[in-house]
Order: sequence, then structure tokens, then C-alpha cells
Amino acid sequence: MGRTREHKTLKRRFGDFVASNQAAYWHHFDLRFIDDLDDEAFAYILTGTGVKGINMLDLNETEITNESIRMLAGLNYVKELRAKGCRRLDNGCIQYIDQIRELEFLHLNGTGVTIDGLLQLRMLSTLKTLLFSADDPEAIREKMEQLRNLLPGCEFVVNSRPYEFSA
Repeated sequence: MGRTREHKTLKRRFGDFVASNQAAYWHHFDLRFIDDLDDEAFAYILTGTGVKGINMLDLNETEITNESIRMLAGLNYVKELRAKGCRRLDNGCIQYIDQIRELEFLHLNGTGVTIDGLLQLRMLSTLKTLLFSADDPEAIREKMEQLRNLLPGCEFVVNSRPYEFSA
């Protein structure tokens, strides 16, 4: 009974959005305007719109968790994932990010994802830009070298500043 009531609530809240946004492939799928976007709402929107691939997915400042990132791994591709300020994301999402095909741009500033989590990435050969936060950028120099070896063609931006490697 609770599930049906929840589905009805989601349909009432997002039904018009889903109905007017039926597309398999999106250039810019911007969900930032949904103040209380969480995993259930995200799943409802993904399923309802029938989306299969996204060039730029903007989830900045939403209430999604690692579960929403897991759902993205099932799409044909996502080229840009913007999840700045998604405070409920942590290192547990890395295993799913690593499965997102064709990912070129990843913005994780203001999330719980750490350098140790990022060092678990193994499959993102297409990643060109990675933005993330670090409490003390000087303290992660050695780990940044490891990350550069894992993602050799990638530019790193730590705390909104391009990361400079020692010569």
C-alpha cells in the first residue's frame, strides 16, 4: 500500500515534467530546479522519460545518494556528470561512477567523495576533467600523483583551482 501511495505522490509531483520530457537522448538534462530531488524522484524521472543517454546531467545541490549514481551506470552513456554540493554522495558511489560509459567531465565539489575514493577509479579512460574537494590539498600531493597515473589524460581541479603538479 505504501508503495502505491508513494508512486501516486511521485506521479502527482513529477508527472507533468515526465510527460513533457520524453526523449531517449538528452543534450542537457538539468534537474537542479527540483529542490527535493532524491533517489526515488530521480528513479521515477529516469524511468518515466525513457532516457538512455545524456551529454550533460546536472544534479548540483540535490538530495541524491549513491543509489542515484548506480542508476546512471545502466544508461548507454553520460558524458558530463555535475553533482556539486550533493552532500549525501560519498566514496560508495565510486564503483558506480567507474561504470558510467563515456564520462568526460565529473564535478564532485562539496560531496563526501575523497581522494581515497577517487583512487578506486579504474575504468574512466575518457575522463578529461575532474573537480573535487579536499580539506588540505598539500596533504594529498602523493595521492594526486597516483590519481594522475590512473587518469593520465585528465585535468584536476581541487577546491575550484586547477591542481598544479610539482615539476
